[in-house]
Amino acid sequence: MKNKRGKSKLFAILGICTIVLLVASMLISAANDAPISEEVNQVVEEKTDNSVSGDVSAYVEDFVEKKGINPNEINNISKVDFDSLPKEVNIENVNDANLAIYQIDYNKSASSNNKIFVVTYSVDKLKAQGDIIVSQDKREFLNFGFSGEMDSSGFLKSASGVSTDLERGYVMMRSGSITGISTSLDLLKGSGNVEIVIYKNGNQINFGNTLIADSAGVKEDYDTQSKGTVPFEAGDIISAYLKSSEGISLKDVTALIEITTN
Repeated sequence: MKNKRGKSKLFAILGICTIVLLVASMLISAANDAPISEEVNQVVEEKTDNSVSGDVSAYVEDFVEKKGINPNEINNISKVDFDSLPKEVNIENVNDANLAIYQIDYNKSASSNNKIFVVTYSVDKLKAQGDIIVSQDKREFLNFGFSGEMDSSGFLKSASGVSTDLERGYVMMRSGSITGISTSLDLLKGSGNVEIVIYKNGNQINFGNTLIADSAGVKEDYDTQSKGTVPFEAGDIISAYLKSSEGISLKDVTALIEITTN
């Protein structure tokens, strides 16, 4: 019986100690949370520009806390302009929505500049802004053209002045897709249509420019499409061909093909 009482007292003491430690831990945690919240709130207020409303400021504050960012590391919090979105932001085929994007600049170390983007609802309508390329993707341009007069259809020249054809053109170094094309030329005479046809490995793709030849003068056209619609692989050859209606005479063709690579 003596040993049983001794064990009971030991378990009781251990139980009390455990409860005391848990309560102390909870009190310490609660005590630490309050100043952190106040510190974040203060920094958010100091580093936020005037374009950020109070409710958005609170949202950003909560987001920063969840990401575990030290408030002292925050340099600036600003609303992102949809007319000049950063390359890190990817928005594809957006038309109308109640969204807003906020950028938080901070330093994880003395030698690093970091940023995160917060997407949230806004009372301001999102302006139409599509075809934004995500940061790891790259835009490049293939230059085609012809200096002088053209009285018939024919392949355009590369930027180096070399004529392209079904087997000659720009050789792709990475996989990607064709995402845009623009054309400018000077129509001298004739009527009908002028088309800029894109070839991939000698095969015509279903994407290009069509210019209406209804009067003499400079004619322009441009088109874009989502990445992945017309894909290509490393080693594929891209060339450009000008196809015009009979009787059309033109000069000084400039065609720019946009490609997006990974």
